[in-house]
Amino acid sequence: MTHEPRRKAESGQRDWARRMPALPLLLSALFLALPGCRSSAKVESELRRREAELREVKDELEHTVCVNESLHRQLGEIHSSNIGGPVCPEQVAATATVVKLVLGRQTGGYREDNCTADDALQVVVEPRDCDGSPLKAAGTVHIEALEIGKDGLKTPLSSWDLNTNQLGRTWKSGLWSSGYFIILPWKTRPTNEKLRVIVQLTLSDGRVFEADKDVTVRLSRNTPPVIPESLPPPRPLEKDKEGPALSSADKSPLVRAVHLGPPR
Repeated sequence: MTHEPRRKAESGQRDWARRMPALPLLLSALFLALPGCRSSAKVESELRRREAELREVKDELEHTVCVNESLHRQLGEIHSSNIGGPVCPEQVAATATVVKLVLGRQTGGYREDNCTADDALQVVVEPRDCDGSPLKAAGTVHIEALEIGKDGLKTPLSSWDLNTNQLGRTWKSGLWSSGYFIILPWKTRPTNEKLRVIVQLTLSDGRVFEADKDVTVRLSRNTPPVIPESLPPPRPLEKDKEGPALSSADKSPLVRAVHLGPPR
Protein backbone atom coordinates (compact mmCIF):
# COMPACT_ATOMS: atom_id res chain seq x y z
CA MET A 1 0.00 0.00 0.00
CA THR A 2 2.85 2.35 0.78
CA HIS A 3 4.69 1.64 -2.49
CA GLU A 4 1.71 2.34 -4.80
CA PRO A 5 1.80 6.20 -4.65
CA ARG A 6 5.57 6.10 -5.13
CA ARG A 7 5.23 3.96 -8.24
CA LYS A 8 2.62 6.35 -9.65
CA ALA A 9 4.89 9.31 -8.98
CA GLU A 10 7.84 7.61 -10.62
CA SER A 11 5.73 6.66 -13.66
CA GLY A 12 4.50 10.27 -13.95
CA GLN A 13 8.09 11.50 -13.82
CA ARG A 14 9.09 9.06 -16.52
CA ASP A 15 6.16 10.23 -18.74
CA TRP A 16 7.16 13.85 -18.23
CA ALA A 17 10.74 13.00 -19.08
CA ARG A 18 9.60 11.37 -22.30
CA ARG A 19 7.50 14.40 -23.25
CA MET A 20 10.20 16.96 -22.50
CA PRO A 21 12.18 16.38 -25.75
CA ALA A 22 8.99 17.02 -27.80
CA LEU A 23 8.44 20.50 -26.29
CA PRO A 24 11.52 22.14 -27.91
CA LEU A 25 10.52 20.62 -31.20
CA LEU A 26 7.09 22.22 -30.95
CA LEU A 27 8.57 25.60 -30.03
CA SER A 28 11.09 25.45 -32.88
CA ALA A 29 8.33 24.51 -35.35
CA LEU A 30 6.31 27.51 -34.15
CA PHE A 31 9.22 29.91 -34.63
CA LEU A 32 9.90 28.45 -38.06
CA ALA A 33 6.27 28.89 -39.08
CA LEU A 34 6.30 32.65 -38.36
CA PRO A 35 8.97 33.49 -40.98
CA GLY A 36 7.15 31.19 -43.36
CA CYS A 37 4.01 33.36 -43.11
CA ARG A 38 6.05 36.46 -43.81
CA SER A 39 7.75 34.81 -46.77
CA SER A 40 4.39 33.71 -48.24
CA ALA A 41 3.12 37.30 -48.04
CA LYS A 42 6.22 38.45 -49.93
CA VAL A 43 5.64 35.77 -52.54
CA GLU A 44 2.03 36.85 -53.03
CA SER A 45 3.08 40.50 -53.36
CA GLU A 46 5.70 39.55 -55.92
CA LEU A 47 3.14 37.53 -57.87
CA ARG A 48 0.73 40.47 -57.98
CA ARG A 49 3.52 42.74 -59.23
CA ARG A 50 4.44 40.27 -61.94
CA GLU A 51 0.77 39.98 -63.02
CA ALA A 52 0.53 43.79 -63.33
CA GLU A 53 3.70 43.85 -65.44
CA LEU A 54 2.32 41.05 -67.59
CA ARG A 55 -0.88 43.02 -68.24
CA GLU A 56 1.15 46.09 -69.25
CA VAL A 57 3.23 43.99 -71.65
CA LYS A 58 0.04 42.54 -73.18
CA ASP A 59 -1.40 46.04 -73.69
CA GLU A 60 1.79 47.21 -75.39
CA LEU A 61 1.78 44.11 -77.56
CA GLU A 62 -1.82 44.69 -78.66
CA HIS A 63 -0.99 48.31 -79.49
CA THR A 64 2.04 47.24 -81.52
CA VAL A 65 0.00 44.65 -83.40
CA CYS A 66 -2.65 47.27 -84.20
CA VAL A 67 -0.02 49.69 -85.52
CA ASN A 68 1.63 46.97 -87.60
CA GLU A 69 -1.69 45.94 -89.14
CA SER A 70 -2.43 49.56 -90.03
CA LEU A 71 1.02 49.95 -91.60
CA HIS A 72 0.66 46.75 -93.62
CA ARG A 73 -2.76 47.85 -94.86
CA GLN A 74 -1.44 51.28 -95.77
CA LEU A 75 1.55 49.83 -97.64
CA GLY A 76 -0.74 47.49 -99.52
CA GLU A 77 -2.93 50.38 -100.62
CA ILE A 78 0.12 52.37 -101.75
CA HIS A 79 1.51 49.46 -103.79
CA SER A 80 -1.87 48.63 -105.33
CA SER A 81 -2.46 52.20 -106.59
CA ASN A 82 0.16 54.30 -108.31
CA ILE A 83 -1.96 57.46 -108.38
CA GLY A 84 0.05 60.51 -107.43
CA GLY A 85 3.45 58.87 -107.88
CA PRO A 86 5.75 57.68 -105.11
CA VAL A 87 4.95 58.53 -101.49
CA CYS A 88 7.67 59.57 -99.06
CA PRO A 89 8.11 57.63 -95.77
CA GLU A 90 7.21 60.70 -93.69
CA GLN A 91 3.86 60.95 -95.43
CA VAL A 92 3.17 57.27 -94.81
CA ALA A 93 4.04 57.63 -91.13
CA ALA A 94 1.78 60.68 -90.77
CA THR A 95 -1.30 58.99 -92.23
CA ALA A 96 -0.92 55.25 -91.75
CA THR A 97 -1.95 55.08 -88.09
CA VAL A 98 -5.18 57.13 -88.40
CA VAL A 99 -8.14 54.89 -87.63
CA LYS A 100 -10.95 57.34 -86.78
CA LEU A 101 -11.99 61.00 -86.70
CA VAL A 102 -13.39 62.77 -83.63
CA LEU A 103 -14.79 66.29 -83.16
CA GLY A 104 -13.47 67.84 -79.95
CA ARG A 105 -15.55 69.14 -77.07
CA GLN A 106 -14.76 72.77 -77.96
CA THR A 107 -16.61 72.44 -81.26
CA GLY A 108 -19.40 75.04 -81.31
CA GLY A 109 -20.03 78.75 -81.48
CA TYR A 110 -17.08 81.16 -81.34
CA ARG A 111 -17.22 84.82 -80.39
CA GLU A 112 -14.77 87.55 -79.54
CA ASP A 113 -14.69 89.30 -76.18
CA ASN A 114 -17.59 91.62 -75.33
CA CYS A 115 -19.80 90.02 -77.95
CA THR A 116 -23.29 88.85 -77.11
CA ALA A 117 -23.63 86.51 -80.10
CA ASP A 118 -21.39 83.99 -81.82
CA ASP A 119 -19.85 85.51 -84.92
CA ALA A 120 -18.12 82.33 -86.11
CA LEU A 121 -18.12 78.54 -85.87
CA GLN A 122 -15.21 76.71 -84.23
CA VAL A 123 -14.56 73.11 -85.26
CA VAL A 124 -11.94 71.00 -83.45
CA VAL A 125 -10.86 68.13 -85.73
CA GLU A 126 -8.96 65.29 -84.02
CA PRO A 127 -7.57 62.46 -86.18
CA ARG A 128 -6.80 59.59 -83.80
CA ASP A 129 -4.77 56.41 -83.94
CA CYS A 130 -5.76 52.97 -82.66
CA ASP A 131 -4.68 54.00 -79.15
CA GLY A 132 -7.06 56.99 -79.15
CA SER A 133 -4.30 59.63 -79.21
CA PRO A 134 -4.61 62.72 -81.47
CA LEU A 135 -2.41 62.56 -84.54
CA LYS A 136 -1.34 65.43 -86.81
CA ALA A 137 -2.27 63.86 -90.14
CA ALA A 138 -1.92 65.78 -93.40
CA GLY A 139 -4.99 66.13 -95.62
CA THR A 140 -7.87 68.34 -96.70
CA VAL A 141 -11.08 69.11 -94.82
CA HIS A 142 -14.65 69.76 -95.98
CA ILE A 143 -17.03 71.15 -93.34
CA GLU A 144 -20.78 71.57 -93.59
CA ALA A 145 -23.14 73.27 -91.13
CA LEU A 146 -26.82 72.35 -91.17
CA GLU A 147 -29.46 74.30 -89.30
CA ILE A 148 -31.84 72.18 -87.21
CA GLY A 149 -35.35 73.60 -87.09
CA LYS A 150 -37.83 73.23 -84.27
CA ASP A 151 -39.51 70.44 -86.22
CA GLY A 152 -36.20 68.57 -86.51
CA LEU A 153 -35.67 69.26 -90.20
CA LYS A 154 -32.10 70.06 -91.23
CA THR A 155 -31.39 72.85 -93.71
CA PRO A 156 -27.94 73.49 -95.24
CA LEU A 157 -26.50 76.71 -93.83
CA SER A 158 -22.85 77.05 -94.91
CA SER A 159 -19.88 74.99 -96.09
CA TRP A 160 -16.11 75.49 -96.02
CA ASP A 161 -13.08 73.80 -97.61
CA LEU A 162 -9.48 73.88 -96.35
CA ASN A 163 -6.46 72.61 -98.24
CA THR A 164 -3.45 70.90 -96.66
CA ASN A 165 -1.52 74.11 -95.95
CA GLN A 166 -4.52 75.89 -94.45
CA LEU A 167 -5.33 72.90 -92.28
CA GLY A 168 -1.74 72.50 -91.06
CA ARG A 169 -1.64 76.08 -89.73
CA THR A 170 -4.59 75.42 -87.40
CA TRP A 171 -2.93 72.61 -85.40
CA LYS A 172 -2.65 73.25 -81.64
CA SER A 173 -1.22 71.02 -78.91
CA GLY A 174 -2.61 71.61 -75.43
CA LEU A 175 -2.75 70.01 -72.01
CA TRP A 176 -6.40 69.00 -72.31
CA SER A 177 -6.81 68.51 -76.04
CA SER A 178 -4.82 68.59 -79.27
CA GLY A 179 -6.11 68.88 -82.81
CA TYR A 180 -6.98 71.23 -85.64
CA PHE A 181 -8.77 74.28 -84.17
CA ILE A 182 -10.59 75.74 -87.19
CA ILE A 183 -12.45 79.06 -86.85
CA LEU A 184 -14.96 79.69 -89.64
CA PRO A 185 -16.78 83.06 -89.89
CA TRP A 186 -20.46 82.80 -90.79
CA LYS A 187 -21.29 82.95 -94.46
CA THR A 188 -24.96 83.00 -93.52
CA ARG A 189 -25.95 83.77 -89.95
CA PRO A 190 -28.07 81.02 -88.38
CA THR A 191 -31.57 81.75 -87.17
CA ASN A 192 -31.77 78.63 -84.96
CA GLU A 193 -29.36 77.87 -82.15
CA LYS A 194 -29.15 74.13 -82.97
CA LEU A 195 -26.67 73.12 -85.69
CA ARG A 196 -25.37 69.85 -87.08
CA VAL A 197 -21.66 69.99 -88.02
CA ILE A 198 -20.34 67.39 -90.50
CA VAL A 199 -16.61 67.08 -91.18
CA GLN A 200 -14.89 65.02 -93.87
CA LEU A 201 -11.12 64.56 -93.63
CA THR A 202 -9.40 63.30 -96.77
CA LEU A 203 -5.85 62.11 -96.09
CA SER A 204 -3.03 62.43 -98.56
CA ASP A 205 -3.30 58.70 -99.30
CA GLY A 206 -6.93 59.02 -100.40
CA ARG A 207 -8.68 57.64 -97.33
CA VAL A 208 -11.72 59.56 -96.11
CA PHE A 209 -12.90 59.83 -92.50
CA GLU A 210 -16.14 61.50 -91.42
CA ALA A 211 -17.54 62.70 -88.11
CA ASP A 212 -20.56 64.77 -87.10
CA LYS A 213 -21.79 66.51 -83.98
CA ASP A 214 -24.79 68.56 -82.82
CA VAL A 215 -23.81 71.91 -81.30
CA THR A 216 -25.54 74.94 -79.81
CA VAL A 217 -24.66 78.50 -80.82
CA ARG A 218 -25.62 81.83 -79.31
CA LEU A 219 -27.81 84.03 -81.50
CA SER A 220 -28.09 87.77 -81.52
CA ARG A 221 -31.18 89.20 -79.83
CA ASN A 222 -31.66 91.70 -82.66
CA THR A 223 -31.52 89.30 -85.56
CA PRO A 224 -32.16 91.19 -88.83
CA PRO A 225 -35.25 90.08 -90.69
CA VAL A 226 -34.78 87.63 -93.49
CA ILE A 227 -35.14 89.43 -96.86
CA PRO A 228 -36.42 87.22 -99.67
CA GLU A 229 -34.12 86.81 -102.62
CA SER A 230 -36.77 87.91 -105.19
CA LEU A 231 -39.25 90.72 -104.62
CA PRO A 232 -42.69 90.74 -106.28
CA PRO A 233 -42.97 92.97 -109.38
CA PRO A 234 -44.31 96.50 -108.77
CA ARG A 235 -48.02 97.02 -109.31
CA PRO A 236 -49.19 99.76 -111.76
CA LEU A 237 -50.55 102.89 -110.17
CA GLU A 238 -54.30 103.34 -110.36
CA LYS A 239 -55.62 106.40 -112.22
CA ASP A 240 -57.30 109.08 -110.17
CA LYS A 241 -61.00 108.73 -110.30
CA GLU A 242 -63.14 111.82 -110.97
CA GLY A 243 -64.82 113.23 -107.92
CA PRO A 244 -68.56 113.82 -107.56
CA ALA A 245 -70.10 116.62 -109.63
CA LEU A 246 -70.61 119.90 -107.85
CA SER A 247 -74.08 121.37 -107.59
CA SER A 248 -74.98 124.91 -108.64
CA ALA A 249 -75.03 125.99 -105.01
CA ASP A 250 -71.41 124.89 -104.62
CA LYS A 251 -70.37 126.99 -107.62
CA SER A 252 -71.32 130.28 -105.90
CA PRO A 253 -68.37 132.65 -105.35
CA LEU A 254 -66.81 132.54 -101.90
CA VAL A 255 -66.93 135.55 -99.70
CA ARG A 256 -63.59 137.32 -99.34
CA ALA A 257 -61.93 134.86 -101.68
CA VAL A 258 -58.50 135.70 -103.04
CA HIS A 259 -57.82 134.85 -106.64
CA LEU A 260 -54.24 133.67 -107.25
CA GLY A 261 -52.64 133.93 -110.58
CA PRO A 262 -50.59 131.26 -112.30
CA PRO A 263 -47.21 130.45 -110.66
CA ARG A 264 -44.19 132.17 -112.09
